[in-house]
Formats: sequence, structure tokens, C-alpha cells
Amino acid sequence: MSSVMKEIAKDLAEEIHTAKDIGIGSGRTVSEFVDALSGLKMKKGVRFIPSSHQTFLNLQDKKFDVSAFPISGYVKMYIDSVDQIEEQNYYMIKGGGGALAKEKVLMYNSNKIVLLVQEKKIAKKLGSECPIPIEVIPFARSFVMNFTRKVGGKPQIRRDARNFPVFTENGNLIIDVKFRAVHDPVAMEHELKNQPGVLEVGIFTKRPSRIYIIREDSFRKLSID
Repeated sequence: MSSVMKEIAKDLAEEIHTAKDIGIGSGRTVSEFVDALSGLKMKKGVRFIPSSHQTFLNLQDKKFDVSAFPISGYVKMYIDSVDQIEEQNYYMIKGGGGALAKEKVLMYNSNKIVLLVQEKKIAKKLGSECPIPIEVIPFARSFVMNFTRKVGGKPQIRRDARNFPVFTENGNLIIDVKFRAVHDPVAMEHELKNQPGVLEVGIFTKRPSRIYIIREDSFRKLSID
């Protein structure tokens, strides 16, 4: 995939130079994109605002200009991957790496959203074979889990390899909720987010501007806006 990611990085380079303030997500696909981007010469003034410590350190190691906090209140472009994406309306599930709160802040305040999507992540309906992450303050975990059961979900606290609960960079828990399918992602996003104690929900319904659909040795560019 590295050669494919290099081509995508080249395709985006000029827009990155123009945008200057770039929000960027987390995860393996994004890490590969940062690696590919490091092989290109960046113009002065381009600054990246990452959604996680992992991405921050990766960018910093590769000598990019990085800001931990957005100053202006918006970003001109946001680049990220997905855990699952609906093939028609482009609704997404994100948060497999636990950075969903910062990812949503950056995405929903961006002028342009660019997604790097592995072809196998495309689904007819959200929720099929992909749980929905919910970031919850620890005190509210049992209340939120009970609510998700009432609306047809099967919740489980995310745990690490040692069976300890996983805590986010914000100090919260992640509850992964399995549904057979999410028929109305917009309504579900708002319903879950409105529960007391929920910081953020891993359903993302803001429409992307462009999607790079990545295959093993090629990619297809889909422009939406």
C-alpha cells in the first residue's frame, strides 16, 4: 500500500500547501499517509493539527510543523481514515483508535474533508460487523450501557490485552456497542450524544468532500462536493 499512499500524498500536496492549516486523524492508514507525505517537500507555513498524541509524535518525528491546539477555531482541510463507511450517504463509524472526540471536533469544523478509505471498509449499512464507539465519563458507564441495550445495542467496555479498561486521552472510557444495523445514522448520532455522561459518539454524519478508495495496488478518487 506504501506506493499507493505515495501517489495519494502527491495528489493532495498542492491542496495541503494552499490550505496551510490541516487537521489530521489517527490510525494505521493515517500513519502510512504521514510516512508518504514526509517524502515530499512541504512549503513553509503548512501546519498540522493532529487528533491524537500518536499522530502528533509521528508528525513531530518527521519534522512537520505541528500544533496541539487549533487557534483559529476552524481548519481548512481535514484528512482521516474510517472504520466503516456507508456506500450511498457516506456516513461513517470512527473511533477504533479511541480518538473520536478530537477527530469529530476537527472534522465538523473543517471546510474540506478528505477520507482515506480501504475498499473493504465500505458497507451498505453502518453497524454491520463494526461496533459503534461511545466515549463516556467513567461515572456514567452503567447508565449509558443500559440505555444502549434499550435501543437494541449490545455494549461492552473496551479493554486492552491485559483486560484492563481502555482510557482515552481525555481520561474517559470507551463503550463499543454492536447493532445489527444503523438505519438512521443521523438520528442515532443525536440520540446517543444526548445521553448524560456521553462525551462523543463514533457515528460521523458530516458529508466528506473527497474519498480516496484504496485497493492493494491502486486507488480511485471520488469527488463529492
